[in-house]
Amino acid sequence: MRTLFLLAALIASVPAAAQTPIRVWHALSGPPRTALEAAATAFNQANPDYLVQPTAMQQSSSVLSKIGSELKLMSPKHPVLVVVSEASSGEMAGTPGLAYPVSDLLRDMAEPYDPNAFMPAVKASFSDASGSLLALPFLLTTPVLYYDAKAVQTAGFDPVRDLRTWNGLEQVAAKLSAGRGGACALAMQAPAWIAVENLMAMHDRPFASFDNGRAGADARIAVDVALAARHLGRLVDMARTGAYRARTEGVEPVGAFLGRACPMLLGTSGLLAHIRGRAQFEVGVMPVPFLDDVVNPPKPSLPGGFALWALRGRAPAENKGAARFAAFLASPDAQAWLAREIRSIPSTFEGWSRAQADGTVAAEPGLAVAAAELAGQMPTAASRSPRLQGKGDIEAYFDVAFDHAFQGLRQPHAALADAVVRSDALLREKATAER
Repeated sequence: MRTLFLLAALIASVPAAAQTPIRVWHALSGPPRTALEAAATAFNQANPDYLVQPTAMQQSSSVLSKIGSELKLMSPKHPVLVVVSEASSGEMAGTPGLAYPVSDLLRDMAEPYDPNAFMPAVKASFSDASGSLLALPFLLTTPVLYYDAKAVQTAGFDPVRDLRTWNGLEQVAAKLSAGRGGACALAMQAPAWIAVENLMAMHDRPFASFDNGRAGADARIAVDVALAARHLGRLVDMARTGAYRARTEGVEPVGAFLGRACPMLLGTSGLLAHIRGRAQFEVGVMPVPFLDDVVNPPKPSLPGGFALWALRGRAPAENKGAARFAAFLASPDAQAWLAREIRSIPSTFEGWSRAQADGTVAAEPGLAVAAAELAGQMPTAASRSPRLQGKGDIEAYFDVAFDHAFQGLRQPHAALADAVVRSDALLREKATAER
């Protein structure tokens, strides 16, 4: 915390006669909310002409709904900045006249901005077709594989060699399960995000048409259903032997891993601090595995987490304060502080270098694993994050498809094809409403 306050002091502005309030609506809770509030406090103390005011709401959809209500009423009360989940980027970018692209805001308000400062996968996923940064990545995450280091090593496996691909992971899971009498070896959070969206991106397959939803409201789901069904079929087979435990069995993935019911977990890197602080065993971290018979090396995994969006229609003084706060959060010291406090992946190369220099990376090697997934080769148009209105609902459709496959209600291909049909119907509905 002390580093953040020192940083704020270094960029302090000259006090003005009156404070300009900078309202920030967000959907954060727990440590992320505490981090945002601490950052706001540090900024306010160093910039007495502005007052950043974070206001918590239940979830990103609540933020979006309230923004919509305020705009319909032509109310001057809508916020200057909002923090919403990456899944809500379609609504933010797709609502005409709503978002003030962060790169434009920083340029117009004469705040420092280097478009090449961000990691390739991060910039590609949070930018528009022209490369302008729409939102500032905040509390960045990506999927990783957590494992019980002793369990894997005792079974005779080398994690670096044997957990990097899905073929290797399946063999490790089979042996771990067999050695435990058919008990669970692997659990997974958010299957739609990890086993469909990231599967497509890492293997250079689009999730949606029209540049993954960036080129217009007429986008439709373009998932390679054959590849996704093959992958889901593998998980269904693993579930039959007990090696994989699906959520249909009533398992809470993180609790199952921490309780050692399942010695491996595919989950978000946002869990790093939570897992490290609660696990009563040595936890190893590896990148999310890939199918080496499809692509080698894989494309970057997808950045998740939250992003800071600026809204149009505010007064010049509010825009100036919003730009200054965004620049503050994007600074290397603030990025390193967020990495140290809540294990957020720095979105910039300088922020990452600062986190290495201050010992954060040495203290949490899993952070280096997650950052390497985003800092690798340049993503293609197909491997960028999908930007679709109703993305949260679309993810739910695919989660249901996984549930139906594990319950034996439908074959993997049919279940996933149904999710595509339902998702396309939603996208048509959204496009019609927009027109």
